[in-house]
Amino acid sequence: MLHTTRNLLPRILQYSSNKTFLTLYANNFNNVQKRFAGHNKWSKIRHVKGVKDLERGILFTKLSKEIQLAVKLGGSDPGQNVRLAAALASAKKAHLPKDNIDNAIKRALGQIKAESIENITYEGYGPGGIAFLVETVTDNKNRTVKDLKHFFTKAGGSMSVVSWMFDKKGSIQFNHGSTQDTLDKMMDNAIEINEVEDIQELDDDSLEIICPSSSVNAIYGELTTKYNYEVIRMSSGYIPTSTIKIDESDKELMEKLTRFMNNLNDHEDVIKVHNNAEL
Repeated sequence: MLHTTRNLLPRILQYSSNKTFLTLYANNFNNVQKRFAGHNKWSKIRHVKGVKDLERGILFTKLSKEIQLAVKLGGSDPGQNVRLAAALASAKKAHLPKDNIDNAIKRALGQIKAESIENITYEGYGPGGIAFLVETVTDNKNRTVKDLKHFFTKAGGSMSVVSWMFDKKGSIQFNHGSTQDTLDKMMDNAIEINEVEDIQELDDDSLEIICPSSSVNAIYGELTTKYNYEVIRMSSGYIPTSTIKIDESDKELMEKLTRFMNNLNDHEDVIKVHNNAEL
């Protein structure tokens, strides 16, 4: 049944790697004794810059792997490969250098020698019994599974089958593009598209469609060619069929979740993390 509502899905626990990552490092830095006032400002700048450089390096690695996998699965023409088009859009937004993009494509086409990569999703229970699905792109699955198993165990959880708690869905975010259509008009048009299951109005005057993951390409084509709308983001992911309510005042649990999710996010093989926690 089609729903058109602002709050279509429960607010699932999300995290901003930038905010959490920088906050943790800032807290550590504040515990350092200030011995040399004249050098303290530069030390802070250098420290924060180092964190940002590390963070950007991890992001660039993930983006390059996603481009490589997209080309491997669907070819190097973004006009025919929606996953590649989405990966290139993300790369552009993150200012991934052109050389990195070109090299990722060449590796996928075999023009540059590279290790074979795989797209593997790992499952398990994290802190508080929360179910997690962790999507990875890896050239060494033995290393990846060892690291993820360590993260789950350290957080008091375990790797186990939890995918039955989720439905795999596609999502497409779009705006009016070159048209002057209102949100109501856009919603009316989107409702007419086959396989659209849900539509959500977002805060930036755009809409998000929820659909079967297999229908993303077809819906993208209809939005852009029939209605001339601009597609901002496309992705496939997992939506929980049931959620676990998290008490935000439980500091111990929130700290465990923060550490666990930072560990996942900081791993260069991890592309997406899904969970069934609700705040």
